[in-house]
Order: sequence, then structure tokens, then C-alpha cells
Amino acid sequence: MKGILASDTKILQGFLKKHDFRVSRSSDRFISYESPELTELLVLTGAPGERAYRGAQLLGNMPGITFVLSVGTAASLHKTIRIGNVVLCDHLKKLEGEMALWSSSSVTELEIASYRPIEMLFRHIDESERNLVKGSIVTAPHIATNSNMRTWLGRDLGVNSIDQDAAYTALACSEMSMPFAIIRCITSEESGSFSQSRYQVDRRARSSKSNVAYTPYRISEYIKFRLGRRIVSRRMDQILTRVNSLSVP
Repeated sequence: MKGILASDTKILQGFLKKHDFRVSRSSDRFISYESPELTELLVLTGAPGERAYRGAQLLGNMPGITFVLSVGTAASLHKTIRIGNVVLCDHLKKLEGEMALWSSSSVTELEIASYRPIEMLFRHIDESERNLVKGSIVTAPHIATNSNMRTWLGRDLGVNSIDQDAAYTALACSEMSMPFAIIRCITSEESGSFSQSRYQVDRRARSSKSNVAYTPYRISEYIKFRLGRRIVSRRMDQILTRVNSLSVP
């Protein structure tokens, strides 16, 4: 059975509803779902940020789980990674501490093994459109809030997207010797001036009124953000439906 660990529940709402997933257990804000249709999947939500570490441990120790797929959202750090892309992580780094103190010495590179079945699935679904891509991710305690910082992250660290939880999943799964893969849906572009507060507010599922400053520019940015989320939600359904029948070791 494959375990799906979700850092961002919103991108899975349509998938869970479409395939009749129902709550099977709930504890400490972690909620697991199972479906009578996709019987080879168990979905665990409630794992943003550092909680992804504990979430991966819980999922990996559930009976029958032989593989963990971490899904969530990320922000682009490179112009080639666009809103609506889904990134399969092939290189993973982790930043520690406050943003003002970030430097190359505060970066840790984590080992992430290539997982051939997921790579082949991406190629099969997306033969020519280049919407499902392999890429590098840095996990940080904060999302970069200005263009200079995003440029530094992308160029000097050699990564093309940023999130807040992938590294914690990787650490937990590696400690358990659990095969895993990480995919992230891009909902903010490299050139956009998205704010840390907007990214975090959206992840916590607060009302849209608290997300948008009432200026034409911010409204436009927010519309793009929501459109990107809608696009990646459809692509996530396409991917996870096929993961259900995927053969894993």
C-alpha cells in the first residue's frame, strides 16, 4: 500500500471528494483517509512544516505501507518552473535559522534516491507538455519575501523551488529506510512578489479576505495564485489515481 503525506490539504480536496475518501482515523490534527475505490492508497493530512517529520513517521509505521509519496505546494525560484508545474524532487536541500542569517554555510544537502516508477509515471502522463518536471527543492523555515533573496536561493544554492516541509519528510523516511518520493505543485512564480504572509495564510486555509490587499496588482497576483492551485489540483488527481495501481517494491 502507498501512503500519501499531504502538507497542503487544499490541493487534495477535489481528489478526496471525487474518489469518495473518508476519514479512517484522526489524532493530533493528523487525519487519515481511505477510499473504497482506490484501495492501494492511504492519505494522511495535517503535515505542514516540521510536522511533516512526525507525519512521515506515523504513515511509515502504519500496517501495509511500503512507500511514502509526499505531496504539497512550493514557490518557483527559476523562470523555467512555472505556475501549474508539478515538480518531482531529484535534489533536496535544507536551510536553517532566520532568513536574515541565511548563508551557504546554513545549507544542508539531503540524500534523495531516484525512484524510477514515479519518474516513468511522470513521463507517461506528460510526454510533451513539460508540465510534470524533475527539479530541485530547498526546504526553509520561511518563504523568501523579496526578489534578491529569491535570486540568491535559485542561483547560489542551485535550486529551482522552495517549500517548508519536504526535507522533514525525507529525514523521517530515510531514518526508517522507507522508500519515498516528493512532488510539489508550483503555485507562485519566480518573478511574482508573493509575500510570506500570503503563502502561509493560504496554507492555513484562512479566508481569502485576509490574503489580499485591495489593490489591482495584489488582486491580479492572488487570482494567478488561485488559478495555479486549481490547475495543479487537477494534475494531482491525474497523478495520484495512477499511483494507486503503481507497482512498488
